[in-house]
Amino acid sequence: MKTRVFKLFTLMVFLLMTTYCQSNVPKSDSKNQLISNGNILDFYRQYSSFTDPGEYAYLYENLPDSLPELCSLIRSQYINYGWEVDMYREQIPKERWNESLKYPTVKSALAGLLSYDSSGLVKDRKPEDRLVLICRDNAVLLASILKFRGIPARVRYGFSPYLIPGFHSNHIICEVWNENEDRWMLVDPSADMVDFSYDNFDFSNDVWLKMQQKEIDPKLYGMMGQFTGLSMITATLGHDLASILGAEHPHFQYAPILEDAFKNDNQLTLTAKQIETLNRISELMKSIDAESLSELKDIYNNNSQIQITKSFEPRTTKTENNTGISESSNKKPIIEFVDIPAGTFIMGSPATEQRREDDEIQHQVTLSAFKMSKYPVTFEQYDLFCEATGRTKPWGRERGNLPVIQVTWYDANAFAEWMGCRLPTEAEWEYAARANTTTPFNTGNCLTTDQANFNGEEPYKNCVKSKKRGEALPVGSFSPNAFGLYDMHGNIWEWTNDWYGEYNVDDKINPKGPDTGTKKVNRGGGWYDPAWRCRAAYRAGGDPPGNRGTGISFRLVKSE
Repeated sequence: MKTRVFKLFTLMVFLLMTTYCQSNVPKSDSKNQLISNGNILDFYRQYSSFTDPGEYAYLYENLPDSLPELCSLIRSQYINYGWEVDMYREQIPKERWNESLKYPTVKSALAGLLSYDSSGLVKDRKPEDRLVLICRDNAVLLASILKFRGIPARVRYGFSPYLIPGFHSNHIICEVWNENEDRWMLVDPSADMVDFSYDNFDFSNDVWLKMQQKEIDPKLYGMMGQFTGLSMITATLGHDLASILGAEHPHFQYAPILEDAFKNDNQLTLTAKQIETLNRISELMKSIDAESLSELKDIYNNNSQIQITKSFEPRTTKTENNTGISESSNKKPIIEFVDIPAGTFIMGSPATEQRREDDEIQHQVTLSAFKMSKYPVTFEQYDLFCEATGRTKPWGRERGNLPVIQVTWYDANAFAEWMGCRLPTEAEWEYAARANTTTPFNTGNCLTTDQANFNGEEPYKNCVKSKKRGEALPVGSFSPNAFGLYDMHGNIWEWTNDWYGEYNVDDKINPKGPDTGTKKVNRGGGWYDPAWRCRAAYRAGGDPPGNRGTGISFRLVKSE
């Protein structure tokens, strides 16, 4: 008797799921309309309306078998408009800097890719022939390819702790079935990460429950500089729920429960009943099996507030150097500049300077007069730029008068152009930092933490130990050098305009460095560096211009 009841119950569960599949999966192949033999894995072998490639499925026939190769290939098809588009602004027209509205499905994206290069999913696709989309589109394309091969895959919306140090970024990846080991594994095609630990991804339901128990700071979860906290966690939970039920909605679609957040500057108020419902959803999502999936579908279908039925469209604006997203203020920050006189100096370091590097070859340089910003650019100043141009504000636990961080060279250069300025050449930076001195620091042969912010526990040779603060300080916290410039040693690294390379010692007048390269020079040292890395001549070997981190900022220059 118990066996018959169990079989009847199981049949009812999967009849419910079959009804859902028949109403949501495109009519492409009858075998994809049912959950075969009641197997939950068959549900995740099926295409959704977003992952169905339609008539373009033939493009999948000769793709790499290995997941790492497949992830690399997928990344060659798209440019992420959140963190990569700055590198390609000269190659891609402004109207294409965000194409998420144009290509919401795999089928539409494949058609778009073919319109630029009819070869299909080609490796090393030219930047101008790629689509400008986001991590969600990488994950959806990977899931589509795997489903074509009969491999169960589901797109998951959650938060990544590995993209931005100290922050949990809204992120979208895949769960892929590992048939050999009979388990699910995580794959992030946006970061070329395959079968990484579940400890390295925050699923939306886990974050929701931890937030309810006050175990996390919700402000550290979301889209850095834009939407964080309750509203973003709620939105991500809703997207993840819809996705595991078979609908991987784009980010510009949302549920009515979020209306208040759009109207009230990201402030969301939920009723006790809504919180109870989201708690139940989160508990059920801990174990995604046939029974929990069936109950989740019922909750979703019977609650219009959590159904993703609404959408918004980013507004474009005509502000100077517009990114094409979100209209806002045109107000520009006030930047204080210092007059740097024309002069001749010896660039590089003498062979006797302690901890000098081989790339610090001394040579004479003559510079015309220029103006340099008194301080590194601050969060307060850079945030105005983001508001005016629709860029995502860079992450920072605190903002205001701290030097801005998490900016790529491309970000810094765009801000400089917006302000009618430029980034300093490497020669200009060193000349300004030295301020007519020839010693390792403009303070002499030693540097203390009463003079600059660095790791004072690692002093320069024959100098005394001092403090280790372990964090950046507001700009202008110490005395200026003889030119009136602040923070030229320590506190924060600064991008320069030049590509990194060997000095051209014959280029003696206003040198601008190599014409090409792979890394941009940054100078000055940071709050975490030993004293020797804060020397005026130290070059650090450069960083790829697309790098962003907690230790690099910039300042501006204007020619006389």
